[in-house]
Amino acid sequence: MNEFENIRLNAELVSKTFGENNGVNLAFDEDSVEWVDGYIERNRETWDEQTAARLSGVFGSFLGECIRLNFGGEWQMNEFGLGIVFEDGNTAYPFNKIKKQIENGAVDSIASFYNTISTVFNL
Repeated sequence: MNEFENIRLNAELVSKTFGENNGVNLAFDEDSVEWVDGYIERNRETWDEQTAARLSGVFGSFLGECIRLNFGGEWQMNEFGLGIVFEDGNTAYPFNKIKKQIENGAVDSIASFYNTISTVFNL
C-alpha cells in the first residue's frame, strides 16, 4: 500500500469512525470540514502531543481529500511537505493546516482555509 492509498484510507476512517461515533454524516464537503473544525476546537486542549500528532495525520488526510475531491488537484510531495497541487502549480498543505489549528486554535481554522481555497487559488 502506498502513501496515497493510506491517505484515502485515513480520510475514510475519519468519515466513518468520527462521523458514526458522533451521529453526523461526514461526506467530504464544506459541512464536513466545518464539523471537523469544531471537533478540533472542542477537543484540542485535551490532547497530548502524541494524540495531536496522530490526529493531525488522519484529519489532514480528510481535509486533503475534501480539497482534492471538490477543487481538483493531486497529492504530491515537495520541499514543504505533502500537499494538493493544483493545475496552476499552487499548493495547499492540509496536514500543516490541521497542525496549526490544533496548536493555535480558531485563528488557524481549517474551515476558513477550506472556504477561501477557490478565491486564493483562483479555482
